Formats: sequence, structure tokens, C-alpha cells
Amino acid sequence: MKKRVLWISAAVLAIICLGAAKDGTTRAVTVTEGTNVNVTVSPDRKTIIMDLQETLWSLPIGGGTAKRLTDPFLEPARPDWSPKGDLVAFQSFKGGTFHIWLMKPGGTGVRQLTDGHADDREPRFSPDGKKVAFSSDRAFKGNYDIWIADVESGKLTQWTSSPADAFEPAWSPDGAEIAYVSGAGAVGTSIQSTDATGSTRSIILAPAPTRVNSPSWSPDGKKIAYAQISGNTTQLMVSGSPLGMAEDVFPFPATWLSTNQVLYTGNGKIFVTTLGGGETRTIPFQAKFQLSRPAYKRRQMDFDSITPRATKGILTPALSPDGNRIVFAALNRLWLMEVGGKPQPLMSGSYYKQSPAWSPDGRQIAYSSDKAGTADIYVFDLGTKSERRVTNLADSAEIEPAWAPDGKKIAFQKNGTTYVVDLSSGEIKEAIKETYEPGKASWSANGKTIAVAALRPYSRRFREGTNLIETVDLASGKVTFTEPGPYKSISTRSVDGPIYSPDGSQMAFVMDGYLWTRPVDANGIPTSEARPINEEMTDAPTWSGDGKRLLYLSNGKLRIVASDGATPPTTVPLDLAWHRESATKKILVHAGRLWDGLGPNVRSNVDVIVVGRRIQGIEPHRDELHQGELRQGTEVVDASNLTVMPGLWEAHNHGYGGLASYGDRAGRIWLAYGFTDLQSQGDQAYGQMEIKESFASGSRVGPRYFSAGEPIDGERGYYGTDHGVTNERELQLELDRAQALEYDNLKTYVRLPHELQLIATKFAHDKLGIWTASHYGLPGLTYGMDGMTHVSATSRWGYSYTRSYGGATYQDIRGLFAAAGEFMISTPFAASALYAEDPKILDDPRIVTLNTPWAQKTMTAARDRAMKTDQSLTIDNLKKEEETLISIMRGGGTVLLGTDSPLPGLAILNHLGLRAEVKFGMQPWEALQMATLLPAKAYGYGKDLGSLEAGKLADLVMVSGNPLRDIKDAANVEQVMVDGRLYSTTELMAPFAAK
Repeated sequence: MKKRVLWISAAVLAIICLGAAKDGTTRAVTVTEGTNVNVTVSPDRKTIIMDLQETLWSLPIGGGTAKRLTDPFLEPARPDWSPKGDLVAFQSFKGGTFHIWLMKPGGTGVRQLTDGHADDREPRFSPDGKKVAFSSDRAFKGNYDIWIADVESGKLTQWTSSPADAFEPAWSPDGAEIAYVSGAGAVGTSIQSTDATGSTRSIILAPAPTRVNSPSWSPDGKKIAYAQISGNTTQLMVSGSPLGMAEDVFPFPATWLSTNQVLYTGNGKIFVTTLGGGETRTIPFQAKFQLSRPAYKRRQMDFDSITPRATKGILTPALSPDGNRIVFAALNRLWLMEVGGKPQPLMSGSYYKQSPAWSPDGRQIAYSSDKAGTADIYVFDLGTKSERRVTNLADSAEIEPAWAPDGKKIAFQKNGTTYVVDLSSGEIKEAIKETYEPGKASWSANGKTIAVAALRPYSRRFREGTNLIETVDLASGKVTFTEPGPYKSISTRSVDGPIYSPDGSQMAFVMDGYLWTRPVDANGIPTSEARPINEEMTDAPTWSGDGKRLLYLSNGKLRIVASDGATPPTTVPLDLAWHRESATKKILVHAGRLWDGLGPNVRSNVDVIVVGRRIQGIEPHRDELHQGELRQGTEVVDASNLTVMPGLWEAHNHGYGGLASYGDRAGRIWLAYGFTDLQSQGDQAYGQMEIKESFASGSRVGPRYFSAGEPIDGERGYYGTDHGVTNERELQLELDRAQALEYDNLKTYVRLPHELQLIATKFAHDKLGIWTASHYGLPGLTYGMDGMTHVSATSRWGYSYTRSYGGATYQDIRGLFAAAGEFMISTPFAASALYAEDPKILDDPRIVTLNTPWAQKTMTAARDRAMKTDQSLTIDNLKKEEETLISIMRGGGTVLLGTDSPLPGLAILNHLGLRAEVKFGMQPWEALQMATLLPAKAYGYGKDLGSLEAGKLADLVMVSGNPLRDIKDAANVEQVMVDGRLYSTTELMAPFAAK
């Protein structure tokens, strides 16, 4: 087996060593507690090696100052010391896949033991030190098994082959058997043990509803220690009995120092406990982190210009069968354009339109719109200009229409299931069973097969996998999955194929960021190998009717290429621009109370004077001023019985995913609850641009939108819009597109290695002047990443370095974030428990009118659960998150409020989050700043947004009551102004009031 010796480039070393930052500043932070810290002990019991924040450190057994052993880009975890004392094994994510690595105890001689496309995790040395057991999905059968690697040769042997997931191995002292956690997915229901013959016995059964983790044998083989998790409590157990005092034991193997003494971690500390009721002592440690915040020049956004701008939000362009016309969506309209001509709108109106598709004869266009209340499929006749609705299902949105080759049927997506509607009879049948966020359907030329892009996870234990080609024989129902390339993914499942050629000989799709074609057989099953057609970033390909050309998007331009790739692509000119409306109107808002967002103070009886899209001044109210202004044509808004405050921010939004199903309702529901700014944390790239441009131009009603492209992920992904990259070349394609489309920020995701994340961060800062954020704190906060998008969320390890299983964070995270200047976003999913304190919140006319029926159903079910079931664990989890935020905030750090929308609960969960912050210790004004001033400043827009001050943009909310006394009143929105444009809640609800 191939072995690899670690080398580190000079550039990376410079960052690791934290030489002079751009602004010449670094800051040292000493850590004395760790969140999910993991340790191993030398055989002579003199030294500890500790995994603290993805770095391995050496520590005397008696405690003291820790010495750093590894660099952050090795990404080591789960260390285990060889019984011989000569080696330490660990899992590393360096390169983008988990593998087992070895090093000498001093941190030198680092080498890779396993390789390939599998994830290899949780190494444990055999008693003789010659082998390493680990868990792996390398059998590629959808589960984890225990494997053995020979330390010298690297030879691999599979130890278990049960259909259950087997992980976290532990050798018996005599080396005859290996204990491990067994379960379905990540939930360990028992600890089993298997010997070399395959004979298996059960050691521990987890009593329901608990789960178990991390077994380790006593030296005499008579006992086994493990972690047992029940609710928000994780306890160290020894053969069925609790040990020690820690209630938040970290889920890693304990080390037996003797037959009656155990070393383990929990509550942020390292403990040693003596069995039989003996004492528990703490091993103190301190580790020094150097934080660097290189300064960079922020790109300045022009919020005032009404100069026309080139439209970048081009959605699903489709080439007509004759190859002469293109239909696409942009600026909340469908457009038809002769190739080389000027686009003409097919229809207008504020309702949402999406996913246009040509009929095979080129005479009709199918699309999806919510004009009847929720998204349905319509067919528009280009000759008569008439249309008809062909689906009308009340329980979901019907989207992504795709014509059958005979023009008699249309396939579409509904809740992840592919259906087919017969255009003559109206009959609807299921074609492909539900999968998670599948791609748009494509019909084979004979109409007998449908293909979609579909996710296939590698295992049940972790949700990530690859985007494969799923083909379904419509007559037999036979399903076939085909890799687009070995261990490769179709780039996204949203717009990147597969799509059959009209003659049925091949299909096209995007892989590695650019366009490929691949032959298919008579049944539509891919054959042979795919071959690249271009070498540029590609999105949304479609065929011409003769199959000789392909149209696609590349960095905001329409491009056409010959399907054989024989000639270079050419650009199709697109003359389409958008602009902000001219704004000169004068509005005077008479505020009974005004909170300007800058601190705790509230002013009474003042006038906010708005000219155009900016606040001209805030002055004490004078009746004579009213009369004078009225004579000059100023509109006066009487908010004398209301509180006026800055517009609210949703700091964590994934807009396009929600817009596809919510349609025109989405922007309106946000405004109706006071949200004037939505910050994307990643979604379909061109969809993000369409939202931004439609809202800014007034083509659709909604808040100001700050856009990003797809979350940049690694070899494995999960969401349909995640864009995976596996090397620097593919990453550069992503970054070039970000520059061309003028993203407002970059979001990196779960499986992107930190080395590539650093490249993305530097490009975003140095080339684009925009901020970056991810799911991870370290090492990003040591080299200038701007933010972490959750307190904790999905990670590649199966646990978090920022929050324990019990929901707690410790001094490392609280101190590092407070010192680093990196913002942290709270997305308090547990806030749904607060429905029980205000169940009527879902009866409000705004939510009843503007919510989709299925979202309302989901939210009502969450409310009912909160009212009828014990929520103590959920409330405890929520309380711990708020305590973390308060600690960071009090230490000088920045915390923001978001909800990961469009999770069910648009706007409502944000208000429940505000209530949670106040419930657990913040003052109302502090909570409100998390959704006003702080995100505006953190995202770089503090000069224009976030507070009510002269010269700033006129984003303000008028609410009944006083949110500075009762935070619940923040939801009582009567009117909202965004960019100087005033809306009443009645006006926002009007289009859907009768639907």
C-alpha cells in the first residue's frame, strides 16, 4: 500500500507560524479547558498526547503547559499511543478523506498508513503494537466495519462484516478479540466483540433510550469502560456502573492507568478516577493559541446607484429544439430570446416563475408558478399566448417540469419524488420514489426511461455521499445507479444534469465543474467513459434538438459548444439589465418611541425624516413641522402609538431552496415580520443572484438580499446545491465564478479540507474583498476566517469541537471567539420549544396567509409537540447555547442571530430566537442588536445599515408595544420600510389573502 510522508510548503508554514500579519497584530490566548478534548497516555504513564481543537499537543501526566506537535492542516484527531511507546496513530482529514496516519510521539516522522476514497477512522493499536484496528466504510456496502492495518506493510484485513455499523474498535488485552460499538448509523445500541474467527459476543446492551460510545478494556480484560449518553448527559460507565462525577463526559475512549484507575475527559477537563468510590482528580493544562486577524480591504457596495447593471441571475436557460431561441428566467420573469437578439418578457407580475422547459415541437413552454397560491406546473402556448395549469396539488410545490419526447406527458418534482402528469387526462403517477433533493428529470429518447441526479450516501453513519445518475425504467420500475466517474459526483443535483441527448445516444452532465458527455445504451443506461467537452465552469446545460450543440452558463455568460467538443465554445450575447428605481419621495415617520439600535436607550415622540432611500434626520416631533412638510408633498406616517426600530436581519439564510417552494410568499413573509435584510450562507449560485436582483429592482417584493453561491464542499456532499471540489484547480473554478458573479460572501462546507478553505479565504479577502464563513471555528479563526455559521452543526467528525454532546461549550471556544474577532451565528433550532409559551403565534393572519400549507402543517406539529411533551431537555439545550453566546458577547466577541432558513418557520423561529436570548440572560436591546447592528457591522455594511441614524439607508420597522420591555412585541409588525419603500402588513398579504 502506498505510504505518504507529510510535507508542508513554506507558504503554509508561514501561516502556521503566524508571522507578521498584514496589520502587524497577533493575539495569544491561553486555553485551560477544552470542548470535546481527547487524550491518549504513553505506556510509561509519564506523558499525555491531547487532541485540542484539531491539534495534537504533548502534556506531562501531572499537568502543565502543553506543547504543540502538529500543524492545523494535518487535521489530526483520535490519537492512540502504541504499547511500545514508539508511535502514535491518529485519523487525519488531510487531502479530503479520513485516513489513518502515524507519527513519532514528538510529532516527527508523520506518515500515512491507509489511503483511497474510503473514510478510515478511530485507530487503536493492537497489544503488540504491530497492527492498528480502525473503522471504515471501505467495503462500500453502506455501513462501517472494523478493519486491521499492518503497521509495517500497510496490508489491510477486514475484521467484521455485519450489516450493522461497527465502529470505535478496542483490542482486548490479549489481542484475541476486538470490542466495538454496534448500531444503526451513528447511534450505538450495544458493544460487541469479535475474534479472528468471526465469532461475536455481546458485552454491553444500551438500555433504551440511551446510546453508547468508545469502549476500552481494563488491563486484566475483566471490565470495559465506555461513554453512555442519555438526553443531555454523557456519563463514564464501567461494565454497567457509572464512574466519576463528570456529567458531560466526552465521547472518546478512556485510558486505564491500572486495573482500578481510569483517565478520561469531560466537563472541559482531564480527569483521573479511582474505581470503588475513590477520589477524582483533575489534570490541569494550558495551551497557547496565536490568533491572527490579517486586515483586508472590504468591497464597498453601492446601495444608491440607479445605473443599469448587467443581469447575472440567469436561471435554467433552455435552448429551443431548432436551436434558434433561448428561454430563461430572470428578474422574476420568463424571457424569450432569439439567439443573437434581445430578450422579450413572456409574462410579468409579482408571482414567482421558474424552470421553463420547451415542448419537443418548440411550440409550448412548461414552467412552474405560484400564481394560484402554491407552485403548480403550467403550459404556455407561444402561438396563442394562452396557458393552462396542468397540476394542482395542495400539499406541496410542483416544480422542475420536463417534457416527454412525444409531448404528451411532463415529469416534475414534488417533495423529492418524481411524478409524471398525462397532459390529456390529467392523471398523475409516481415515476421515481422519493430521494433527498433529486435533480430535474430527463427523458430518454424513446420515453421509456427517466434519469435524475440522486444522492447515494456512503453509509448510514454519516449522511454525505456522491451525486450519481439514477435511471428508472418506467415499465418495470427497475432502478440503476451509475457513477458519472469513479468516486465522482455530478457537481450539483440542482441544475447540472444528467440530460439525455434528443437522439438518445448520450447524456450530458457537469462533473469537476465542467461539461462532460457519456454514451448511453438503448435503455438509457450510461456506458463507456465520460469525456470532457469544455474546460470552463459550467452550469445548467441543455441540448439543441439535433443534438449537435449544448447551451450552458459559465461565469454569468450564455455559452454554446459543439457536443463533440471539436470547436471552442462561443458566447451568446445577452442584452438584459436591471436597475434600482429612482427614489426621491419624502416620508416623515412620527414615532411614539424610537430605538435606534445603538444601545439601551429609547427616545420618545420623534420624527424620522426619509428622503429617497436614506434617513435625512431624526428630530424631536413638532406639529408645525408636520404641516410644513405636508405642504411640500411629504407623506406622513403616523406611528405615534408604535415603536420604530431598525429593520431586522436574518443572518443565516439559504434563499433559493425556500423560494422554489414558497415562491412570492417568501419575500413577503420576511417583510411582514420586520426582516429587511437576508444574508445568504450558500445556495444555488444563479438563483442567489436572481433573488438579489429581483428584490433590488422591485421585480418581486422582498427584503434586501446579500448573496453567495453554492456552499463549497469536498469529495462527498449532502445538499443538492453543495458544489464539491477535490483539488485546487476545481476550487479556482469556483472562485473565478464568485468573482464574475460578484458574490457578497463565500461559504465553505463540511468536507472541504482546511488547506483549501485557507485558499478560499485568502482569495475572498485579497481578490474580492468579501468575507468567508464555515461550520468550523479552528483553524479558521487563527488565519482570519470571518465567521462560524452555527454554534455547532454538521461536522465531518460526527462530533463538534465547539459544543459537546451535552450541549455545552467551554473556555477554549468562549475565550478564542471572544478574542479572535470572528463572529459566531446562533441558529437556535431548540427555540421551537418556546412555541408552548405563545401557541397563538401561529394563528396570526400574516403567518396563516403567507405560509405555505405544508410549512404551516409542520410548524403546527412542532407547536403541538412543544405543548404536549416534556421539553426540559430541549430547553436545557437552548439555555446552554444562550449561555455560550452571552459569555462570548460579554468577553468582547460578536454573536449574531439566524435560523438556517428556509427550515419550516420563516421569520417565526427568528422571533422565538430573540425570546430565547432574553429568557436566558440578555437584555432585550442586546438581543435585538444580534439581529440589527451586529450583523450589519460583521458583514461589512455598518456604514449604511443596522441602526437608525442620519445618512443610513431607511430600513425600519414599526411595531405595536415596546420590544425594549417585552421582546415578544418585536413580532407585532404594523409597517415595514426597506430601502425607503414602505409596506403595510395588509399590503404584503393582499396577493394571497383569498387563495
